[in-house]
Amino acid sequence: MIYLIGEIFALLTAVCWAQNAVLFTLAGRKVSSRTTTHIRLWIALPLILIVHLIFFGTILPFDANIYGVLYLAISGIVGFFIADLMIFEAFVKIGPRDTMLIMTLSPIFGAIFSWVILSETLMLIHIFAIFVTIFGISLVIFEEKESRKPKKDKVKLIGIMIALGGAIGQALGLVFSKMGLNYEIHPISANTIRLIAGFIGLSLYTFLHGEFKKDFKKMVKHKKSFVFIFFASLIGPVLGVIFSLYAVKHAPVGIASTLMQTSPIILLPIDRIVFKQKITPRAIIGTIIAVIGASMFFLF
Repeated sequence: MIYLIGEIFALLTAVCWAQNAVLFTLAGRKVSSRTTTHIRLWIALPLILIVHLIFFGTILPFDANIYGVLYLAISGIVGFFIADLMIFEAFVKIGPRDTMLIMTLSPIFGAIFSWVILSETLMLIHIFAIFVTIFGISLVIFEEKESRKPKKDKVKLIGIMIALGGAIGQALGLVFSKMGLNYEIHPISANTIRLIAGFIGLSLYTFLHGEFKKDFKKMVKHKKSFVFIFFASLIGPVLGVIFSLYAVKHAPVGIASTLMQTSPIILLPIDRIVFKQKITPRAIIGTIIAVIGASMFFLF
């Protein structure tokens, strides 16, 4: 069993992402996706600072290279602010399963951006993986389109476009993260910097839109939603990140990354039980194909 410790941590990471999506969806449908995104960072930031203190003895990475910090700050604004606003809105509009399924495109966009920006190699197998992933997602999306009313179909289309924007944002954030990590900044310190930047960006955004105080008032009114956001903030940005680091440390990166991509599969039974969504054999097959396609980026 000790030889599978990395793989176990990778699967725990996937479970964290799945539960994260469910809890944020439940909260977002009550208090709005933007409020959920905003309050989540007020909870996650102190938690990650405590984690940094435990690991390094300081709450902030004071010795980090300034250029690395700059790249990671950009990554945090793109990832934790812009992309997460889109992803959380997609959770509300199309649900956690379909959103996480579309998010399997994120490593694909990441590979394309890395090819363009960082001059990394994009092999033929990776191009094939793109078509496999898109085919799997299409099986699920177009099956559900056949049975929807025009109004619901429009909402679904908007949700899909928002989720795609989130996937692109996460991919760009990952590229900037990689550029920052090249300055020998520890992943936990890097995540702390990203969270701080995202927190500042989102706080300014809500303040300028006159929603800052309203978001906290919603938490007082909807205590159940606050509980969902609290546990999701603990499960995702803290436990999920830590589990992923240990997964990569104790297992081959390709295998660990592949197992961490299985959240859409884990969400299939959850979507049926919690959100009462019909799960057809075609949806199951499409989800598995999409996950396989995304996994090919890490295995080859």
